[in-house]
Amino acid sequence: MGKGVLIVVLGMSIIISLLIVSLNANNTQGSKATVDYFNKTQARLISNSGIEVYLEKLRRDKTLTGSFLGNSLMNGTYDIYISGPDTALTIRSIGYFGGDSHTTVITARRYPISLPNINSALYISASNLNIKLSGNIDINGNDHNMDGTAGPNPPLPGIGVPNASDSTFVTDDLKPNINNAIQGKGGAPSISTVADTTNWENITQNCIFAADTTVTSGTYSSGTFGTIGTPIITYVNGDVQLSGTASGYGIMVVNGDLTMSGNFTFYGIIIAYGQSLITTNTVGSAGVYGGSIFVGQSINFKASGSALFYYSSQAINNAKTNLKSSRFKVLSWWE
Repeated sequence: MGKGVLIVVLGMSIIISLLIVSLNANNTQGSKATVDYFNKTQARLISNSGIEVYLEKLRRDKTLTGSFLGNSLMNGTYDIYISGPDTALTIRSIGYFGGDSHTTVITARRYPISLPNINSALYISASNLNIKLSGNIDINGNDHNMDGTAGPNPPLPGIGVPNASDSTFVTDDLKPNINNAIQGKGGAPSISTVADTTNWENITQNCIFAADTTVTSGTYSSGTFGTIGTPIITYVNGDVQLSGTASGYGIMVVNGDLTMSGNFTFYGIIIAYGQSLITTNTVGSAGVYGGSIFVGQSINFKASGSALFYYSSQAINNAKTNLKSSRFKVLSWWE
């Protein structure tokens, strides 16, 4: 009897020991599986986050390309490889964590920048409009190249306004010698009502989002805001005076009062937009080749001296062709 009980006890002890060993082995395997899954998940998150980080960098640096290795993130690292043109951009990200790695590859396309329609050399839209022109000012809706020679496109109005009453007001308010200086479609004075349904707030916000440089209030008498080969989007946040030998190419959005003087010349599109009073003053030989747009609740527009506003399809097309936006469309995502 005693021996039988002993054998049973010993047998149960062996079985229990085997169960404990098995449970410990399973627990070890389960822990390892959990750690492996965590490491793989972290590597995947790091890899995907690396894509997001560099899409943001590409938004801010529109010439970014090449290899960027050893970036730290979430206690791991990732490598980035960027190649291809803006129309077929490839970004490869490899995330590393705890001995595991994960690769993510996307293809993307940079959206072209949306430019406003140019319907006149100088477009003005305001509930309260005040225009004062004097001197040898030259507003011309006939197409010009950027060197001042005749361009290929048909003429636009010299001054465009959104309704007939504004057109009458501008025409009646101008002095006879200034009337002859407003050339373009229909002959002098070329002042016309033009159809315009543009959402200027959306246009300006998109340009601000894609801006290559932001300029604060002040006077800028030298330097360039872009070049003919590399036009840029400039956002001016505040009142600004552009003078001297400064020049610009591309798009300039001004949220404030704008003064152009001296020999400052801009090739492209200038937009002064605001919900309150905008004062634009152009003096000397300053001017714009392309299109000028002033839209606000109340606008004081003054121009004197030899200021010029020329419609230029060449300047506009140069901006349209070479400007880059900051928005991307992801065409494919592989991991």
